[in-house]
Amino acid sequence: MAAPSHIPKSTQRVWLAMRCASWRPRIDGTTMPQHRYEGLRMTTSTPELQRVHTPSGYDVPVSCWHADSQAPLLLFMGALGVGCAFYAKLGAALSASGVHVALLEQRGYGDSALRPSRNSDWGFADIVGNDLAAVLTWATAHFDASSQYLMGHSLGGHYAAIGAGLYPNQVDGLIVVATGSPWFEAYEDAVRRKIHWLTWLIPPCNALFGYYPGDRLGFGGREARTVMSDWRALARTNRYRAAGLSQDLEDLIDRYTGPVLAIRLADDALAPEAAVDALTDKFSSAAIEIDVVDRDTLGDRADHFRWARTPGAVVDRIGRWLPDASGTHSRR
Repeated sequence: MAAPSHIPKSTQRVWLAMRCASWRPRIDGTTMPQHRYEGLRMTTSTPELQRVHTPSGYDVPVSCWHADSQAPLLLFMGALGVGCAFYAKLGAALSASGVHVALLEQRGYGDSALRPSRNSDWGFADIVGNDLAAVLTWATAHFDASSQYLMGHSLGGHYAAIGAGLYPNQVDGLIVVATGSPWFEAYEDAVRRKIHWLTWLIPPCNALFGYYPGDRLGFGGREARTVMSDWRALARTNRYRAAGLSQDLEDLIDRYTGPVLAIRLADDALAPEAAVDALTDKFSSAAIEIDVVDRDTLGDRADHFRWARTPGAVVDRIGRWLPDASGTHSRR
């Protein structure tokens, strides 16, 4: 099978690989195709949908669950390739535990008006510097909350970590679940090789398509090319780089002093112990707790995604941590 002659030689191998039915650089448990979740309806404790206007003109869809007055607020961001609807059970369970919840829809998914293409692109800077900044300010007025925490899963956990560094005066604490650095040195054997392969694939895929075709490659979904370029930099160096932001993100995170809860899933090949440590070690000034949820506690395989389908164990751990966190730190 030959690649079309008009495709540059530098990208012909990518074209051929993607045309080959037997070639799938899939990492088990990572693929959450967009089309599987965009049509999912939130059947339990249906949230209020808000749209938060941002300085760039983009409106961030936010699904909100309200709790009693002066309850803590969790602002949640999801994993690469996963729309907000996938976390409906988590949002409802957290709300039932007595906290306000705001789930931020990712650009390119669900109710977002954007879809990545050659003419529609964004990166970490747009998400944390524009979208998250606007939602943090909006949430202070919209929720009657005693405190405000950033929470994230996988890539969303990295956005939350960066946000804690950028906006320490608006954040009372940080919660990351199944979030490990994609830095290749934190992995072994097959997963390490596949991360290497992905970092090689991202630049030519971005050039060829104008976006990252994760729905074809088996890692993530259809993603903006700059998001994946920023992710690639983290995978290669274990240092946050957000093209377009001038701040030293590593230094800001190093100086963050609030409480941090990191929940690791025992069977998670995408966020093993070394990868979680590669993230939490960045918070040298923070009070960090790391908790491990195993199969017995979860009642299912404790991997990268299943915890969100049966979120009780994670919600319970957060509920036990929040009172201690609020007692040790306050931004107010």
